[in-house]
Amino acid sequence: MLAPRVLTQLQIMKRRLSILFLFLSSLVSGFSQWDNLVYDDTIYSENIHSVQFHVTGLPLTQPILDLDSRATLELRFDDLGDLQTYYYTFLHCKSDWTPSDLNVLEFLEGFDEEEIRDPDFSFNTLTEYTHYQLRIPNRDMRWTKSGNYILVIYDGEKNLVLTRRFLAVEPLVRIEPQMARPASMQKFKTHQELDFKVSFEKLNVKDPKTEIKATIMQNGRWDTAIENMPPYFLYDREVVFDYQDKISFPAGKEFRFIDLRSLEFKAEGVSAIDEFSDGYEVTLYIDPIRKYQAYSFIRDINGAYTVENLHRNIDELESDYPMVLFSLEKSVPYKDSEVYLFGKITDWKIQEKFKMKYNERIGGYLLDTQIKQGFYNYAFAVVDNKTKTISLDHTEGNWHETENDYTILIYYQPFGERYDRLVGAFTFNSYLRN
Repeated sequence: MLAPRVLTQLQIMKRRLSILFLFLSSLVSGFSQWDNLVYDDTIYSENIHSVQFHVTGLPLTQPILDLDSRATLELRFDDLGDLQTYYYTFLHCKSDWTPSDLNVLEFLEGFDEEEIRDPDFSFNTLTEYTHYQLRIPNRDMRWTKSGNYILVIYDGEKNLVLTRRFLAVEPLVRIEPQMARPASMQKFKTHQELDFKVSFEKLNVKDPKTEIKATIMQNGRWDTAIENMPPYFLYDREVVFDYQDKISFPAGKEFRFIDLRSLEFKAEGVSAIDEFSDGYEVTLYIDPIRKYQAYSFIRDINGAYTVENLHRNIDELESDYPMVLFSLEKSVPYKDSEVYLFGKITDWKIQEKFKMKYNERIGGYLLDTQIKQGFYNYAFAVVDNKTKTISLDHTEGNWHETENDYTILIYYQPFGERYDRLVGAFTFNSYLRN
């Protein structure tokens, strides 16, 4: 009998040959395994809820790891339907989130797919669900190149379940950011602008303006990210991104919040909690329009959320799913526009299930939706029916003193290289003042 370790190596070799065969076949036929795959944070099944993806043990972090780090990323989600067997794989992308030119053998070590093992079941809850958890990289699968990646979750019939973006970094550059007042006078009180310089002593850069580019995000939002910016100035082994009015973001206001960590007592903002045989219903106080309200600092979590339970030892499995009634006060409805709940809770996307309906009787918009116990930041977004433009200005307003997180990503692709290397990532707070 072969030793278990030998069997594992044989399995890996067999799967690698299978991967190579599929890859060569795809070159000939142009076949795509998932025609509906979106290279973004997307949920494809209505049964999937509370998807969280972050550095293990740090629930408010973005899914970014150093390439050689011993840390892991943790994915957690619930299925409110029947028990399923789910699988996962990785896809490598360019800096613009299109598929890279690398084949799977060049960026993946181990198996090409693996099962998410040992799902758990909820208990002491009125809403039943199955909880899944995955940590990557692991002994079955790990990435070998830096850059942008998509984590793909699918079922036994190869149907897509969810996708999540993550980043693997080679920390080869030094990033020094600086907050600046907006160059445009019209944005002085409403926007935040930043400049930064990048030192690249460890890289053999010959043409910085073509080989180096930057992406900047506010609060982890890819929908408003400023992508693929070339350097503006070049010094000796250093490039400077000091554009006028190009790297600026609407500042927004501190996010609204809801505390659902307890269903036994009403936290701030909660008007009523009702328990029925089949679940809980939570009614929130009516939210006002904040566009013309003066700025007030609130310690928020910049649009994110955490799953928590104040009365249970095992947060994930004993946390329930109440129906929560959100409401936004508005004497007349917005013309030719719709209103949506918005934030990390919606994957920073406009989703139909989070669309609010206008109610003339109460003079405002309503949304009744099911979310897991925890602490949530959120906002209300107004979407123009014609242009599909998403705006928080109508409901929330913008104030330059708002506290936000910013992330700078530096990509490097020298002549002859076949993929965008991610050689730097730095997250900082707008309260940084130089």
